[in-house]
Amino acid sequence: MIKTNNLCKGYTKEYILKNISLELESGKIYGLAGSNGSGKTTLIKCLSGIYKPDNGEVFLDGKTIYNNNNLKEKIGLIFDNHNFLTFSTIKSYSKYYAKYYDSFSFEKFKEMCNKFGLPDNAQIDQLSFGQKKKFQIALVLSRNTEYLIMDEPENGLDNENREFLRDLIRELSDNGMCVIISTHDLVNIENMCDELILIDDGNIRFNGSIDDCLSNIQKWRVKADKETLKDFVIKEDLGNIFTVLTKGEKAENESILKDKGIEIIDTEKVSVADAYTYMRKDGVANG
Repeated sequence: MIKTNNLCKGYTKEYILKNISLELESGKIYGLAGSNGSGKTTLIKCLSGIYKPDNGEVFLDGKTIYNNNNLKEKIGLIFDNHNFLTFSTIKSYSKYYAKYYDSFSFEKFKEMCNKFGLPDNAQIDQLSFGQKKKFQIALVLSRNTEYLIMDEPENGLDNENREFLRDLIRELSDNGMCVIISTHDLVNIENMCDELILIDDGNIRFNGSIDDCLSNIQKWRVKADKETLKDFVIKEDLGNIFTVLTKGEKAENESILKDKGIEIIDTEKVSVADAYTYMRKDGVANG
């Protein structure tokens, strides 16, 4: 288990992460979602022991992870940027990488490279962004780790390789791995993750199952003037036709809308992106 207690982290006098408390269990896929600048990357660098908390603590299996190299070996970390040795080939770099990780499997690495279409003799600095992402994924997933933290893992992948990666992540989770996927893409996260963590401005806005996140939020298409809707979260504005979000009991919110003289045209299916919009604009914390 990865556990944080009142985690705070900043680069100046102001904290980027503010009193983050989480418990991330084995055998689950967690979606860490938020807009650019929300604190996602800072959080995963704290979870993986790269950053030392300014306040609070981060534990992995009950021990402090920062400055603990033995614990860090349990984590596979995939970032959206790639830093490899200049002029290395895929084959030579894999040998260099394997020196630092006893659990590295060349057999598994070769299998992953074949799936991704990466030849041994390819020079890394001549690979495209997407090929470098595939190479990084192949390296990390060729180790026997217990935790996998991925920052925008699908960037640069085509549809076929995205599907392959998703199936692989699900298989790893089913076999007991704790997987954390950090992304600003809220569309695909609903189908991938067991649990959802929504972060905004360094605060956790929601932490729980996707069903719980969506269960008490509604999306209405209504006709009204904007002034009448000033107490509601507006998602879209098309003249006098609006899409608004509400939270709570559906029947109660429907009655409130009608009592204000707002004409309800239709209701629409709520997505994680809608829930995030509501939580950001309404300032609701912890679901």
